[in-house]
Amino acid sequence: MRPYSPFPHVPDHETDAPLRRLRYALALLAAVILAGGLGYHVLSKLDALDSFYMAITTLFTVGFRELGEVNARTKLFTIFYLIIGLGVATYAISNLTALLLEGDLRGYLMERRMQKRLDDLKDHVIVCGFGKMGFQAAWELKKAGVPFVIIEQDESKGRSPRFAGELILYGNAMDDLMLERAGIRRAKGLITALTTDADNVLVTLTVKQIRPDLPVVARSAKLGTERQLKAAGADHIVSPYEIGGRRMAGLLLKPEMMNFFDIVLQHEQLELGLERIAIAKGSVLVGLTLREVRRHQAVGSLIVGLTHPGTGLRFKPSGDECFQVGDELLIMGPAEALADMARVARGDSAPR
Repeated sequence: MRPYSPFPHVPDHETDAPLRRLRYALALLAAVILAGGLGYHVLSKLDALDSFYMAITTLFTVGFRELGEVNARTKLFTIFYLIIGLGVATYAISNLTALLLEGDLRGYLMERRMQKRLDDLKDHVIVCGFGKMGFQAAWELKKAGVPFVIIEQDESKGRSPRFAGELILYGNAMDDLMLERAGIRRAKGLITALTTDADNVLVTLTVKQIRPDLPVVARSAKLGTERQLKAAGADHIVSPYEIGGRRMAGLLLKPEMMNFFDIVLQHEQLELGLERIAIAKGSVLVGLTLREVRRHQAVGSLIVGLTHPGTGLRFKPSGDECFQVGDELLIMGPAEALADMARVARGDSAPR
C-alpha cells in the first residue's frame, strides 16, 4: 500500500523529493571531501588526519595554514577542488535550509504520522465524496464513534472545524490505489456519495473487484438509476429525493410515527437505538423461545423483529419463535441495553 500523502494531487515520489535531494546532496558532499582528502594525501604527502583537515578547512574557507608540500600541482588541485566543492556545499546547505525552514520537514513528519494512523486503522468506514451528503454521513459516523476515512477530489473541501484532525485523502475515489491507501481491505463498509450516478457506479465496481464482500451504500442522484447501481454491486441504494419526498408526505399522513423514528435516530433527544444483532453459536439464546427470553430478560431492550437464515425480516414475532444459530434480532432500546444484548447474542454472558 502506498503511503498517505498530505499534499493533494502530488505523487508520493514528489512528496519525498526534498528529503531525497538532501540525502543525495550530503552523499555528494561526503564524496567531494573524500576526494579532497585523497588528493592532499597524494600531492602534499600528508597523513590521513591532516589530509582530511586540509580538505575540510579548504572547502569551507576557514583554513588557518597550509600543511605539507605546497607546489604547482597542489595549488591547481586546490583551485579545482574549491570550484567543485563550494558548488556542492552550497547545494547541500540550500536543501537543508529548505527542509528546515520552508515546511518540507513538517510535511514529511505529518505524512509519517498520518501513515501510522492509516496503518493502525481497521473496521472503519470509507466515505467517498465530501459534499452535502458525504459530510452528513461522516458526521453521523463521528457522533457514533465509528472510525472513518474520507476520499475527496476537491482539496478545498474538508476544512470544517467539525472534522479537524480526521483522515481525509484528496484524490480520485475510483482509483484502486486510492482505495488501497484508505485501507479498503480492513474496512467494514463504504459509502459512495459522489455527485453523479456514473461516478458512484464506477466506485462500486472498483470496490467490488477488490472486496466483493464489502457492504457498499451508494447514493442515487437521479430516480431510475437504482438498477445500474444494483447491477454494479451496491448493497444499499439511497435516493435523497425519494427519502425527502417520503418524509414530507409522512409528516402529514403519519406524524406520530415520524416523530417516533426521529426519537430513535436522534441520539441527542433520547439514548434510544435500533440494532441488528446476530445469534452466535454458544449463546444462551439458542433453543429458547421469544416468550422465555421475555420472561427472564431484564436488560431494558425490546425485540421488534426476527430473521431466520434464508428468510426475510419479520416484525413483531410470536412468542413461540425459537431462536437458532444465525438468527438476526432487530432490537430497540438504550445503548447500554443494546450492548448487553449483543454480548448475550455473542455468547459472552447471560441476560442480566
